[in-house]
Amino acid sequence: MHPELTDLTARWLAAGHPPSAIRTHILRGLPDDGTPVHRPGGLLRHLLRDVPPLAPVPHSTPPRDPEQPPPTVGLSSRLAALRECEGHHVQATLFRPVRDETFCPRCTG
Repeated sequence: MHPELTDLTARWLAAGHPPSAIRTHILRGLPDDGTPVHRPGGLLRHLLRDVPPLAPVPHSTPPRDPEQPPPTVGLSSRLAALRECEGHHVQATLFRPVRDETFCPRCTG
């Protein structure tokens, strides 16, 4: 199972997807809390089987350095301090990070 999952992940990376995008895709495909997963390897194989094409990069916007925080032009200081959770939510969920976490307290607790 491990070599197969490694090969599937390598296909995503070869297509240009960053590791964070693969992780986010897997997290979005996981079942809701309390739903048992009987074959986790099979679930990962299913989630990684199809490699989506990369989203086109708009030509008018220069690429942003991923190490820098996103621009906060026009946002109030209260909203600028929020971050969108990378966990599995029906709608975008914002939270106020304490450090550099990417998941809300509900997803990590």
